Amino acid sequence: MELTLYTGLSLSAAFLYLLLLWWITIGWFRLQEREPGAVNAEVTVSVIVPARNEALVISRCLSSLAAQHYPENKFEILVIDDHSSDDTARIVQTFIDNHAGVRIKLLPLTTESGKKQAILHAMKVATGELILCTDADCQHPPAWISTMAGFFASGKPVFIAGPVVLNTRGGFSGLFQETEFASLIASGAGSIGMRTPTMCNGANLGFSAEAFRSLNSDALKSAIGSGDDVFLMMSVKQKFGPSGIGFLKSRDALVVAEGKDKLSDYLKQRFRWVSKSHAYRDSFLIFTALTVFTFNSAILLTAFMAVFDRDSRLLLLILFAIKVIADSGLLASFLSFAGKARHLWLTPLLQPLVIVFTVVAAVAGNIYRGEWKGRRVN
Repeated sequence: MELTLYTGLSLSAAFLYLLLLWWITIGWFRLQEREPGAVNAEVTVSVIVPARNEALVISRCLSSLAAQHYPENKFEILVIDDHSSDDTARIVQTFIDNHAGVRIKLLPLTTESGKKQAILHAMKVATGELILCTDADCQHPPAWISTMAGFFASGKPVFIAGPVVLNTRGGFSGLFQETEFASLIASGAGSIGMRTPTMCNGANLGFSAEAFRSLNSDALKSAIGSGDDVFLMMSVKQKFGPSGIGFLKSRDALVVAEGKDKLSDYLKQRFRWVSKSHAYRDSFLIFTALTVFTFNSAILLTAFMAVFDRDSRLLLLILFAIKVIADSGLLASFLSFAGKARHLWLTPLLQPLVIVFTVVAAVAGNIYRGEWKGRRVN
């Protein structure tokens, strides 16, 4: 293999990626896994559930929240109906009527719309010291609230990111989604473990109500359609420092979200997530995004070159091997933690699709403005 400028740049990108994943993997292992403990009932909790056209899944979500092993007088559930055109509001009201012992409120948005506005609306009436946010298509283990509250009480983090896994119908699309999504959650956890937070997931996060109300009025960047989770975390980091952000490494806090029926829908979801990247201001977050994109692009371009140039095939093999090696340690540990270790053998097989998926999502996400539940993504 002749050492050319392109070869040198590609190997440099690979080296940076390897260092980045090494850094994040160390962060994941630095996180101490919390063992189940006694319920700490000193913390009052408000659970915010934004919902738009969630008639098919909202009952399962509320059932898992109503079954929490936490004193009923110490937590409330605030369901924010974001102008649903299906039976979401009726289903929620029926659930409230049938569960008189659980404090559940249905709060409709009026003039505002969107998940960020739903959170802001809920914060006007939330009474808890700890605010937990989740999605309407999620299910929660019985100790979710108590584990999050215990972590908040003992460690006093201002912001808590929690683990999330996807539940799919299986098949190639489902296995790809579950594995690729796991790599994102693991990477976010590891970066938090190293005090360089880059990402979290809105399906499972918590924050101090007092701290939230002390942030500037646009902490969520309401003008941008997605990114309530990352922008809030970065606003907390800016005011309270990275030490105020914690990742709760506990199976008792593991939230299960619904995957997409089609891989194309999963890709469109990623477009929405990427569309907010132009508003990133955190230097390490920008470095991480650029490093991942550059290295994956180098592999993809080298693969194209290898079709016509035999000398490029060795470089492709080296780059691909570095990708697999760099990703495997972190992903193997997280999948084992999440009870999905059986997916690990798929990692090398899925890498070609992951590479294409990453590059396409990064490019298209900054161009494409699709729809989400009948709304244009801005």
